[in-house]
Amino acid sequence: MNWFHELSSFELAFFVVGVTIVVAIAGLALVAPRVRLSGLHARFDNGTITGLLSALIGVYAVAAGLTAVAVWGNMGEAAADVGAEAAAIAVLYRDLGGYPQPLQNKTRQALTAYTEYVINQEWPLHQKGELPKSTYQGIEEARQAVLAFEPTTEGQKIMHAQVVRSYNRLLETHWRRLQAFTDTALPVELWVVVILLGALAIASCFLLRADTFALHATITMLVAAPISLVLYFIAVSDHPFQGGISVSAEPYRAVFEKLMVTDPARQQ
Repeated sequence: MNWFHELSSFELAFFVVGVTIVVAIAGLALVAPRVRLSGLHARFDNGTITGLLSALIGVYAVAAGLTAVAVWGNMGEAAADVGAEAAAIAVLYRDLGGYPQPLQNKTRQALTAYTEYVINQEWPLHQKGELPKSTYQGIEEARQAVLAFEPTTEGQKIMHAQVVRSYNRLLETHWRRLQAFTDTALPVELWVVVILLGALAIASCFLLRADTFALHATITMLVAAPISLVLYFIAVSDHPFQGGISVSAEPYRAVFEKLMVTDPARQQ
């Protein structure tokens, strides 16, 4: 189903709304004649059926509303994880400036290469719904070089301790981002519940008595349209790293362009 989440916002909206309305009208065309022949309208008037419709729509609204809030919260948490990792990169890059050469250049170059790797390698995979098969090893090699450094002055000891904390913070935020990628999607069971509740609400329209099929279809579409729009919002927000509304790699690009590219030491 990766193709589904790779659609643009407009394409996804057109797909979800279009399919929902087409299925609703097709269901109406199949069910409504049988309802009229069954004699149901002789026992239940439109007021009773409308009460049922209102109850079903109310249940759907609660379930879909809570689901929409959950997926939007997941989106916000994923964006926060990305921002935290970008900030950790920026802090660590600054902290590494306290080391003597050539360790300073070696570690900063490794951090710059890691940032480029996230932007150019990991992010395109995220947008396809995939995780990298391996992590960038240069950052771990640079970390080992830092841990091997022996500070000789009190100032170097303080600086070294700060760098180690910054490295650990970067590793923590890196794994949080990867965890957010794998854990933020809604479970299939919840999708089934939301879709079935929406289908039941739309199907209850089939029981109404209308003078013409056109009027009956209009009522059904007026019920199906908002249901499909809520489903669209849930779908477009379900995978924070994919689709028309997704977490951007802009925080990494900002760090790379405003801090690393403009670094005088890098330009030498």
